[in-house]
Amino acid sequence: MNFINFIDPFLMQLVIVPVVVIGLGVVAAILTKRVFVGPIVTLLLYLLYEIWSSLYYYPESGMSLTLFIIIYPFITFIISGVADKHGEKD
Repeated sequence: MNFINFIDPFLMQLVIVPVVVIGLGVVAAILTKRVFVGPIVTLLLYLLYEIWSSLYYYPESGMSLTLFIIIYPFITFIISGVADKHGEKD
C-alpha cells in the first residue's frame, strides 16, 4: 500500500477511480446484458472507495460521501445503455 502514498488524492479521485469503477460497471452490464447492473456495480465499487479513502486519508474526521456517488453510476447507466443499443444492432 506504500505506492498509494505517491498518488495524489486529487488525481486518484478524478482520474484513476472513475475510469476503474465506470469501466468495471460497463463491463458488468455488457457481460450480463442488463443495463441496470452497471450502475449498481459502479455504486458499490465507488462506495467501497469512499469508505476506504475517508478512513485512509482523513481518519480523524470520519466518513463523508461526495456527489460523485450519484454522478458515476449515472454516467455508467448512459454508457451501458448506449452499449446495449449498439449491441442489439449487430
